[in-house]
Amino acid sequence: MLLTETIGKSISAIQHKRDAQEQRQSDEAYGNALAQLNKASQELKNILECAAAMKEKGIVDHPVMAAQLRDELLECVNNCGRGVSDGALTADMVRVLKAKGDAAAVQIKIVWKEASAAYAEGTKGYLLMIGGLSDDPGQAGALADNITRTVAGEPSVRAVKSLAADVAAAKKITEAFSLNPEIESFLKKVSVQQATAADLTPGILTWLQEKRLTSKLKIRF
Repeated sequence: MLLTETIGKSISAIQHKRDAQEQRQSDEAYGNALAQLNKASQELKNILECAAAMKEKGIVDHPVMAAQLRDELLECVNNCGRGVSDGALTADMVRVLKAKGDAAAVQIKIVWKEASAAYAEGTKGYLLMIGGLSDDPGQAGALADNITRTVAGEPSVRAVKSLAADVAAAKKITEAFSLNPEIESFLKKVSVQQATAADLTPGILTWLQEKRLTSKLKIRF
């Protein structure tokens, strides 16, 4: 065999091996990108489901995400979808999607912190005032504690549902007391130990009797 033929075959073999190695590397990179996309997609799904739950339960009455970020997310999702379809998905494409998803998560946390507190504030306040007068003070206290923990925690579908259920249960307790401005004012004074005998107006006394709370009222110097 001529030297040129030998060299030619060797070069061909080397090229074939290199091509096979590059293909394996390409397949591995694509596989890694798919794995990263799966994780990023699940995280984004959780974020979007949380935002939808906040709207559904009435914790917010406005879009949770800014319009620009929403559009950018949609574009990233479409790009990754096309990448999967034509086999051109890259790790960089997934990284951009994850970055936008992380930005959405930050926005939802900010909205949750403000909106959840506002959603629970009034009901929780009433619960703290009259929980001790209810048929089950322990339950009222537990509800108030649960609401506090949920509002201070991270947003999630589970947290949204828990807050909505606890606030509904708290409203059921407080609404049974038929509070009006005069009663509210009296109970606020009682809660901070500032109520006096002068606050026991005929309207207050009638309300205490109707709610069978006279035996729970203590007077002291």
